[in-house]
Amino acid sequence: GRGRVECALLPTVEDEADRIAARIAQLVAADPGTAPDGGPQQEPLRYADVAVLARKRSQFPLLRRALESRGIPVEVVGLGGLLTVPEVQDVVATLRVMHDPTAGASLARLLTGPRWRLGPRDLVALGRRARTLAQDAARDVTPPERPPEPPPETAPETAPETGEAAPEGAGEQPVQDGEDPLRQLVSELNQETGSLVDALDDLGPPDAYSPEGYGRLRRLRDELRTLRGQVGLPLPDLVNEVERALGLDIEVAARSGLDPVTARADLDAFIDAAATFAGDAEDPTLGAFLAYLKAAETEEFGLEAGRVGETDSVKLLTVHASKGLEWPVVVVPGLSYVPQKNGAPAKGSIFPSPPQNATRWTANPRVLPFMLRGDRADLPPLNGLDKDDLAAFDQACLERDLREERRLAYVAVTRASSLLIATGYWWGASGRPLGPSPFLAEMRAACLAGAGSVAMWADPPEEGAANPLLADPDEEQWPVAPGDRGRSDLSARERHEAVVEAARMVGDEMAGRTRHWAGDTGLSDADRARMTAWARDVELLLAERDRGRGGDGLLVELPAHLSVSSLVSLARDPAALARQIRRPMPRPPAPYARRGTAFHAWLESRWGQQRLLDPDELPGAADEGAADDTHLERLRSRFEESEWASREPLDIEVPFETIIGDRLVRGRMDAVFRSRDGGYEVVDWKTGSPPSGDEARFVSVQLAAYRLAWAELAGVDVERVSAAFHYVGANVTVRPADLLDADGLAALLDGVPAA
Repeated sequence: GRGRVECALLPTVEDEADRIAARIAQLVAADPGTAPDGGPQQEPLRYADVAVLARKRSQFPLLRRALESRGIPVEVVGLGGLLTVPEVQDVVATLRVMHDPTAGASLARLLTGPRWRLGPRDLVALGRRARTLAQDAARDVTPPERPPEPPPETAPETAPETGEAAPEGAGEQPVQDGEDPLRQLVSELNQETGSLVDALDDLGPPDAYSPEGYGRLRRLRDELRTLRGQVGLPLPDLVNEVERALGLDIEVAARSGLDPVTARADLDAFIDAAATFAGDAEDPTLGAFLAYLKAAETEEFGLEAGRVGETDSVKLLTVHASKGLEWPVVVVPGLSYVPQKNGAPAKGSIFPSPPQNATRWTANPRVLPFMLRGDRADLPPLNGLDKDDLAAFDQACLERDLREERRLAYVAVTRASSLLIATGYWWGASGRPLGPSPFLAEMRAACLAGAGSVAMWADPPEEGAANPLLADPDEEQWPVAPGDRGRSDLSARERHEAVVEAARMVGDEMAGRTRHWAGDTGLSDADRARMTAWARDVELLLAERDRGRGGDGLLVELPAHLSVSSLVSLARDPAALARQIRRPMPRPPAPYARRGTAFHAWLESRWGQQRLLDPDELPGAADEGAADDTHLERLRSRFEESEWASREPLDIEVPFETIIGDRLVRGRMDAVFRSRDGGYEVVDWKTGSPPSGDEARFVSVQLAAYRLAWAELAGVDVERVSAAFHYVGANVTVRPADLLDADGLAALLDGVPAA
């Protein structure tokens, strides 16, 4: 059948990561008609056809850095893995600083990162400010201890070895540099360290910092205050706001060699995780979400596996998260371990890996005794409490743990449909070497038997050899230079310099210092094509701006269901209604336009009829300028003086749905009376003042809709139905004579303009 296996044992973990990145680049650049296993294929291999399945999330950063250094797009799958991505770490650090005043480590990450680049002097000053604030707070709670007063007959205290009297207040003097370093160290360790977050919010005197450092601290402080004011937003929206505040959306979009969708795949996946948590959690607060992220950092599995995105990128995920998935090419790194005397993997082993906690119920109180579990038939039995019985039980549990690791290895190697690449290494991050795991050794034997090829098999290190990775430790510049983010993206510096140059060009243009066109000499064809695309984008943006200025906006379609109040708004200001439909905005509270005024409730009870109301059908919902409930007594007396007090309505609070044009209009009529000529009259009670001019014409649309609706409900001709407003406070009944008919209302619905 199809399929091939490659295995390799490298000298160091860095060599392993570099080889994996080089092999993936080689596979994607190979003959598009040849599959990775050497057979024919219909479509060329893409980055999305390759997955790297790690046993532990701690393997992610090095693998990701090696892939990105070769320009290979990477997408981390799963929430736990996302928390190792630098831009996601910045978002989480900001969320923690917003929520927790003790999150000093997260604030230090932001302060020393490439965006703020705070220097050592200003960090020390901020730490001192935190200590001062903590001491002030403690002094407010606990009174300072006073030294005991010496007895009157005691002679003045003498300084040691001199016999001279000590100066007044010497016992209260702080320890000076050089006097007693050990005593000074103990004194500082015993002092309250305070909160860096609190110190950032209360910086103290500006002269304690450098001018530039103080300015950066103030800007970060103001930014965090603004973000804290938005913690009431839904979690996905809050994460979006943090992302925009940090400028991460622009930073990841500027990564060379990646399309914008692929570049921000990790940020989108984190926002999806926030949305999923907000939808599933009973109390989706920021604090609960941060606790969930903390659990995701500490647990290798147990959380829901992430969704594999559709971007053209190499997928980096754990073996646990790969169950049920398949790729043409699968790389399984880290097949290295060192055995203990009993055969179990020792600490530091990668795959197989020792369990984080003891899996024996005799050694871990959090594990349910095996005899109480439903799968007890598959678990090792404890036959007694003798020493031999316990030893046999421990050995059986050890063998069970190894079988679980072997099942996990089986999951990893069976995810590949064409090519499986398995690698290991001798030297990792510790001082002692590892070695090939039994799984890698078995695959090597299969490859030598004809199932694949052994690309490389490094000799074991000599006895007493030192780890070459520790002999030459990595060096990093701190504070981080502008545009740098460690070694995670080698093009970051170039991008930063290009952005600075572009900003300078914009500034020159705004100041009138227009530079001459430098031409495209020396540019590659790809760069010229990119410049052409930029020019086209600029032309389209300018044309869109001109259309907006010229009034040629977007056409707005009315919703399928409308309320009567929407008809009134359409008659009053069609453009405003179009803007409201296109971008719905909350309306400011209006005390004189509340739904369901006390007068409507009283009037309804006066006629002895009560109905359940829908939220959009409350009495007075369409009223503008409804009177305050404090005027209820006056409204009652004025109504009793009106012509309607002595008449009995045919029906009150009548809900309706009617078709006008091609839209369904819903509403509720206040009251319907029999007219003297045998017809019907619909009356709408208004507790505000009578309108005049155009406003009277606009609100009459409400009566026109009521008139058509009652004619349909009663099954009579619309000419037999009239409609009126009764303004209770003024005791005035207004009966418009030129109400719109069905065709007029339909024409009104067609008049929604562009917005």
